[in-house]
Amino acid sequence: MSAKKATKAKASKSIVLSDRDWPEERWRELLADLVGRGFVTWQHATALVLGHLNPPQVGTQVASKAEVQAHYGKGKTWQAVKAWLYAQSGKCSKCGTRLELQAHHVIPQETRHKPRKHHLENFALLCRRCNVIQRASHKKGGLTFLTAESALMWLLFVRQPATYDEFKKLCREYGLTMADIRFQEAWAMAVWLKKEGKYPFTGQSAAYPK
Repeated sequence: MSAKKATKAKASKSIVLSDRDWPEERWRELLADLVGRGFVTWQHATALVLGHLNPPQVGTQVASKAEVQAHYGKGKTWQAVKAWLYAQSGKCSKCGTRLELQAHHVIPQETRHKPRKHHLENFALLCRRCNVIQRASHKKGGLTFLTAESALMWLLFVRQPATYDEFKKLCREYGLTMADIRFQEAWAMAVWLKKEGKYPFTGQSAAYPK
């Protein structure tokens, strides 16, 4: 087993809470409940999804890079990048989603002595989540389904911790490794909803565990 796989296996044992066990129906119920409680509207949720379906801005992210332009010429780079983009499947090459696609360097751009690392054949479309997983700093990346920002709200709305300390404990058990200040920022949602008498939730939805 490689060192990287060993680290992943060791990290996975520390994941107490997992969203990977949720079937599609639970996600549907959760979104319907958030709408039903007035936290979001169908219009806002749909608009957000449509925005994340918008193809990646490779014109600014890739074609504008001086390192890429050096290979294709400043006046011809966009045409080359556009041809590369249109030739893609329009899905993340790792998980297959169409949401939040980004241009990913297969050979990391930090790698030295790889002159073709900025050629278009070295780029692949990955979703934001799968792209982040590739980074060495994200040792627990991919062990859970949600991105960190989504996981914070999933823990808050689904588990409904009564106190910040309980929320922080849940975040660590889930596997989140960021600084505590990120948890404190996320806890603001509970503070805001408490002012409206909406947290913790009253009534029990099928979307949430008893």
